Order: sequence, then C-alpha cells, then structure tokens
Amino acid sequence: MSETRKADLLHRLRRAEGQVRGLQKLLANDADCTKIAQQLLATRHALDSTYVRLSLSVSEQELAQADGGAGSVSEVFDRLQQRLGRSL
Repeated sequence: MSETRKADLLHRLRRAEGQVRGLQKLLANDADCTKIAQQLLATRHALDSTYVRLSLSVSEQELAQADGGAGSVSEVFDRLQQRLGRSL
C-alpha cells in the first residue's frame, strides 16, 4: 500500500475515532436521541467510506499480482473474497 493511501486511511480512521468520542459525550450528557442517531450515521458513513477505500487498495494489490501471472480472473476474485471477508 502506498504511503499516500495509508496516510489517507489513517486520517479517516482518526476522524471516525473523534466522531465516536463525540457520540460518547452526547450519550453521557443525555443528548437528544435524534442528534445521537444523526452522529451515529455520520460515523458509520465515515467507516464505510474507509472500508471502501481499503477494499480498493486490496483489489489493486490482487490485480497487480494477477497481471504478473498469479492466476485467472476467477482465482483473483476468490482471493479478493477471502481477503475482504463476507462483505462482498
């Protein structure tokens, strides 16, 4: 994984971490449930976006290996599914 991509992922995770801390404070301070739900959705979106970017990086790695003769298209997709888990 490139240093640029790694830095982007770390930045996104730190931002999501801050959002989770904010959620904890909202809950501890008995904030309105609607506000908590909105922030929870924003946090989830941030993590989903991070996962998509990581998945693209994994896909790039697998395709680069396949380009070097590391298997057929179906083998590449099998490896992708194994590496990314059941989310595919």
